[in-house]
Amino acid sequence: MNRITRTMLATALLGLSASTSALAQIPGMPLFTNPRYGTGIRVHADFGQATEATVADRVVQGGVSLALGPVGLNAMVGMLKDNLSETQLCIDNPTLGCEDNSVSAALLAQIRVAGGGSSNMSLSLFGGASADFSARDLDCATLPAADQPGCQLIQAQYSTAAKEVNIPVGVAVGLRIPLGVASLNLWGAPRYNLTRFTSCGGTCPEGDEQFRWAVGADFPILRVLSIRAAYDSGKIGNETVSFWGLGASLGLGGMR
Repeated sequence: MNRITRTMLATALLGLSASTSALAQIPGMPLFTNPRYGTGIRVHADFGQATEATVADRVVQGGVSLALGPVGLNAMVGMLKDNLSETQLCIDNPTLGCEDNSVSAALLAQIRVAGGGSSNMSLSLFGGASADFSARDLDCATLPAADQPGCQLIQAQYSTAAKEVNIPVGVAVGLRIPLGVASLNLWGAPRYNLTRFTSCGGTCPEGDEQFRWAVGADFPILRVLSIRAAYDSGKIGNETVSFWGLGASLGLGGMR
C-alpha cells in the first residue's frame, strides 16, 4: 500500500467525525452547556481529565459553536491526548494497532427558553448525542478504486466491536456577573444521560441510563476571547465518575 493510500485512509478516519449527522458528550470531557449565549460563531479548544486515578486518560477536543438568537449548536471532535502522537504512525503504517486510535464526535443543541438580552439569568433546554469512530467505520467505497483493495484488506482484519453512543438531555441555568469589559458566567446543568451500543453483531451490551450533572464558568473578555472551565459528575454503570475540563474559545459574538 503506497503512502497516498495510507494517508487517505488515516485522513478519512479522522474526517468521519465531521460527516456524522447524529452525534454530544466526548467521553472523558465535561459537557459544556452554558445557556448564556448570543448570535455569533466561535472556535473552541479544550482539555479534560477524570478525577479518578483508575481513569487517568487525558482528552483533547476542538469544535465550533454557532448561535442564532435563542438557538445554539455546538459540534465537537475529541480523542485521547496520547493518540495524537500516534496519528502520524497510523498514516505512515496503518496496522491493527490503529484500530483503537479512534475519535469521538458530538453535536449538542440548545434552545434558550428564558433570559437573554439585558437579563443576567438564562435558562435553556439541551439535547444531543455523541459516538466514537475508528477505522472499522470507514466506507472503503468512498476511496478511489485503486485504493479500495488495500482499505478492504486492512478493514477485514479488524474485529467487530460495540460502538458507544451517549445521548444527554437536560436543562441548563446560567447567571451572568458583569465586570466591565469582561464578565463572569456561572452555570449548572443537570441531565439524563442515556448510553446505547450499536454495531456489535446482534450481541450488544445492555445500555445504561443515569443522572449526571455539570457546573462551570465562562469568562468572556470583550466578547472575543473566552476562558472556560467545567466539572462533570455522576454514575457510569455502578460507579461515580467525574471529569474536569479547561478550555478557551475565539470568535465573533456567541458569548455574552
